[in-house]
Amino acid sequence: MLIAIAKEITPLENRVALVPRHVAILKELGHRIAIQTNAGQDAGFNDEDYRAAGAEICASPAQTYQNADIILKIWAPLQGETAYLSAGQKIICNAQNIKTTQAFKTLADRKIDLFALDLMPRLSRAQDMDILSSQNNLAGYAAVLTGIQHCPSVMPLMITSAGTLPPLKVLIMGLGVAGLQALATAHRLGAQLYALDNRPETEEQAASLGAVFVHQLTDDLLSTVQLLITSALITGKPAPKLLTAKQLGVLPPHCVIIDMAADSGGNIPTHALPQNITLISDSHLARRVPTSASILYSGNVFNFFRFLYPNTDSSSVDFNDEIISTTAVCNHGQCHHPYLMTGK
Repeated sequence: MLIAIAKEITPLENRVALVPRHVAILKELGHRIAIQTNAGQDAGFNDEDYRAAGAEICASPAQTYQNADIILKIWAPLQGETAYLSAGQKIICNAQNIKTTQAFKTLADRKIDLFALDLMPRLSRAQDMDILSSQNNLAGYAAVLTGIQHCPSVMPLMITSAGTLPPLKVLIMGLGVAGLQALATAHRLGAQLYALDNRPETEEQAASLGAVFVHQLTDDLLSTVQLLITSALITGKPAPKLLTAKQLGVLPPHCVIIDMAADSGGNIPTHALPQNITLISDSHLARRVPTSASILYSGNVFNFFRFLYPNTDSSSVDFNDEIISTTAVCNHGQCHHPYLMTGK
């Protein structure tokens, strides 16, 4: 089977879908791997790394995609990439960048099968294929580091001969994978932590990471928060707004907000943002640690590929399995997506 990895063309994307370690394993299993030149360069993996692992280096996307059976990508193909695709090819990727059913229909009409790993069901046997968990985990880490870079104060308590610097007061809103990792990272760096989530079971998790669990936001707390990280999402719906205009006005000058729900509309009402507040809206913070993010993403993709094809026989896909049927949004000329309306 010929497996292709092209260089991502999405702006600011610097991850690569498969790292040399997994290329070498697939090569040993009898597969051919074609990768576009410099596809992994921004993630810290050069062409020589891939060549040493057994990959064929291709000069262009057209050459990379040509005759490929399987295409591994970070993002679903954009309009400029579909011209390179051929009927019968299968794509494994994150399809969150596709916002309309029509875009999926275009792929289905061309007889392209697309497996959207962002729809991976939450099953114990699917954990090692869950790209959202692996990438959100890194995003939570990167959110704290990004926030620190923009905060005018240091994060830990510092007692020096010149005076004492208090710890940074950090509020995390939304305690999913990203929020919990943000808590853990800020705790290790010495912040004074507060956490909020509408799920009662997260209170114990927050406490275990050194945070005070907040049941209700008060002006007293908001007026002292120096770094605010939000990551609240509702699957298939716009992100909830977590602060009102009045609450935003209570935040202290130079407070930094990292809104990780930007692609879903954001947790912060930007029209009400005071001028002295720094807002960074980024749903893809894992890109800021591209080497680590690519290693984990590659592991997820590799595990899914091996689940999809337990043998080298490309005809053995079991579409009755829940993992495969849930992620196969384009299949045999048909398309479906649980969160998009038909016809749009």
